[in-house]
Amino acid sequence: MTAWAKKDDRLDDRIDRLLESAPVVRKMFFGNMAWFYKSNDQMIFAAWGSDVALRLGEETGEKLIASGQMIPFDPSGHRPKREYALILERQHSNDEYLLDWLQVTIKYGGTLPQKRKKNSRKGS
Repeated sequence: MTAWAKKDDRLDDRIDRLLESAPVVRKMFFGNMAWFYKSNDQMIFAAWGSDVALRLGEETGEKLIASGQMIPFDPSGHRPKREYALILERQHSNDEYLLDWLQVTIKYGGTLPQKRKKNSRKGS
C-alpha cells in the first residue's frame, strides 16, 4: 500500500482564501482536505499533500495527462481516479494559475448529479 500524502495546512488555507465566496464546502479526505460542490455534495478537488487533485471529467483529465501537463491522481498506488488529474506543487505556485483550474473544477462540479446517500446496514 502506498503512503498517504501528508496534509499541507498552508495549501488548504491558500485554497480557502482563493475561493472565499465559491459554492464549495471543505471536508476531510484520507487525512487531507477536499472541497465539495455545495448543491450536490460531489467532491471536485482535493489538496493531496502539497499537490492538488482536480476533478475534470474523464476526457479532459485524460487529455491533460497525455499532454504531460498533469499526472494521474492515484492515492492508492494501484488504481488512478478516472475523472481526476494532479497538479504538482511546482505547477501551482502562481495563485492565478491555481485559481483558474479550481474554477474549471467548480464549473464541472455544477454539472454533476446530486450525490446519493449510502444505505446504512444497521441491524443486519
